Parts: sequence; structure tokens; C-alpha cells
Amino acid sequence: MSQEALFRSLSALQFNVAQLLKQATGASRSYEIDIPFPELDEHLVLLAPLRGHVHFLRIGVGVLASGTFSTAVELTCMRCLSEFRLPIEFELEEEFTPTIDIVTGIKLPLPPDQDTATLIDEHHILDLSEVVRQDLWLSLPTSPICRPDCKGLCPRCGQNRNLAECNCHAEEIDIRWIALLRNGYNPEE
Repeated sequence: MSQEALFRSLSALQFNVAQLLKQATGASRSYEIDIPFPELDEHLVLLAPLRGHVHFLRIGVGVLASGTFSTAVELTCMRCLSEFRLPIEFELEEEFTPTIDIVTGIKLPLPPDQDTATLIDEHHILDLSEVVRQDLWLSLPTSPICRPDCKGLCPRCGQNRNLAECNCHAEEIDIRWIALLRNGYNPEE
């Protein structure tokens, strides 16, 4: 993706909230999101556009952003190591804090533990890019599998057992015999 295309896709997640910040608590705005293949993270491959909607609500200290999004990502199955497509939906709810007072233009004091991803910049731009990236990662399964009946890899030869059976013969050992087998007992003698 070219640098210009990357900027366009990420700027689609940036919103000027100056007018919303001037309004009273309870004022709101809503936007539809449809971004073709944004590059949110170099380690995360999106296979479908990022779609959804976001709702901004003026609250006492800033803006509450909430919304739902959907896309499809490329993951690697933990059983068979094949890449597969996983459709994913996730929700976002985050409070954004302005860094500049909208009326006076004076820099506002920020709490020491304030996350920089949830700051509204000095131009009153609310950037959802980092929050969307984080929420997308959090919505991914910790142990992705390509399908529920994935057979995985053969532990001896490495053959993907979803594609073909291997010629390895797995010895099934009754777990109750483990202690005796460790001491050299051979049940076939």
C-alpha cells in the first residue's frame, strides 16, 4: 500500500470533534465506517474492509466513542499451522479527553495515567486508529483453529492430517501403565 493510500485509510478513522465539544453534554454524532483494507498493524492482515458505525456522545470531560465493527483477518491455525480467514466483529467503547480547551485554547492538564491513544489533539481531532487496532487484537481468539474438527499435524512426521493421513503408527499407551513403563516394565514380555 502506498504511503498516500495508508494515510487516506487511517484518516478515515480521524474525526474533527470541535463542534461537538462546543455543545452541551448529551449532544451526539454518528458516522458509518467503510474503509477498504486499512493497515492498522503490520502483524495483522485484514482480508476484508473494515465496516461499522461509530457514535460520539458529548460527556462532561470529553467524548465517549462507541461503535461496532466487522472485518475478516488472516490467522494461522494453532493445530495444523495453515493460514485461514476468520470473520470478526468487535465493539468499541472508549472515553476521549481533549488536550486543549475548546473555548479558550488553553492547554488542559491531563491525569498522569492518561492513555495517549484516547487524547483529542490540539486540532480537536479524535483518532480512533489505535483504539480500533487494540480492540481488534483483543477480539481475536487466543488459540485460533481453522475449523472445529481440525486434525492438526502428525507429532512424528509433521504431515497435515487434514490434507492426508500419514503412515505413522501412534502407539496408544494406557496412562495407568506409565509408572511401570518408566521403570523398564515391558507388558509384551
